[in-house]
Amino acid sequence: MQRRRTSLYAVAVCCLMVGSVSLGKAHGTEPASSNWLARIRLLPGENERSHRAITGAFRDAVTRVNESTVSLHADGGQVALGTIIHTDGYVVTKASELPETVTCKLSDGRQVSSKLVALHSEYDLALLKVDATKLPAIQWGDSSKLNAGSFLATTSLTEEPTAIGIVSSPARPLPKPQAILGVGLEQFGDLPRVNRVIDGSAAATAGLQVGDVIASVNGKTMDRPQTVSATISKLQPGERVSLVINRRGRTLSLPAVLGDATRIGNLEQVELMESLGGPLSSRRTGFPYVLEHDTVLRPKDCGGPLVDLDGNAVGINIARVSRVSSYALPSSAIKPILADMMAGKFPVPTDHLALETVSTGD
Repeated sequence: MQRRRTSLYAVAVCCLMVGSVSLGKAHGTEPASSNWLARIRLLPGENERSHRAITGAFRDAVTRVNESTVSLHADGGQVALGTIIHTDGYVVTKASELPETVTCKLSDGRQVSSKLVALHSEYDLALLKVDATKLPAIQWGDSSKLNAGSFLATTSLTEEPTAIGIVSSPARPLPKPQAILGVGLEQFGDLPRVNRVIDGSAAATAGLQVGDVIASVNGKTMDRPQTVSATISKLQPGERVSLVINRRGRTLSLPAVLGDATRIGNLEQVELMESLGGPLSSRRTGFPYVLEHDTVLRPKDCGGPLVDLDGNAVGINIARVSRVSSYALPSSAIKPILADMMAGKFPVPTDHLALETVSTGD
């Protein structure tokens, strides 16, 4: 095992170094040294880390865990990856990427139906029961052994990984963000009325207008501006809410994806800069504990396992966060949570909304 790990590490470094040398020559400069990892992200074509010449070097590392990886599909396309956590057909995935109905594709090619049976909103995890048994369940490794600079691979349903990345920082807690709808409210009789809509906010995107009266949020009746604020404050940025409003005598239902209060001042600029590297996950903040890495993922690549060079499953990818950053939930943090979800401690709330997947970017 140690020999294989050393070999894989050497192959990965050699592949990346070839790219950095090519970059240096292309610009008529000396080959990159200390900053070659940063430069490799800019390389096109065959020098990219996602090129088959590089991902192929990690084939042995992901072989076993690939069997415990599934893809989830809706409306003819993939919406997320999933991780088999129990042989009786239990799969965990990223909750906020799931529409109401999904089909599960197994590594052996079978496509089976699934049912949502548990939901952990803080970690954005959904537990599905799929219509299959005797499945290869994931065997978790120790994420606490990972250091900054460790190589990682995101699994797939094929022989090779979806993508390769490097640990940016060891697992750590994240500061709790504040969800925001992006409206100003005033009392109007027995109901809260909108008197301001912030440009680029969740409210503006959802179509709220000045003069709209908010009757309910996620089925809960709103009677004062403070009630709206208290309800939103219990949710996370990226969560979807259902608003019922009264507009000039008409009752309308509007879905909205909550924003992050720390970004509201320069929202459009922040979103533009962060999405330059591709689409971002709609829910990408508010996780209590994360492992940050620089793997280039798409939102639909989240929910599946993340492995180290020895093929140990060290976490579940949970979000594409920015142009240069993705988050995974480390195995050390989620193993007890998954056990609680299996034990029925996190049932699906009656007001849970499985709305259409929304991602930032093209």
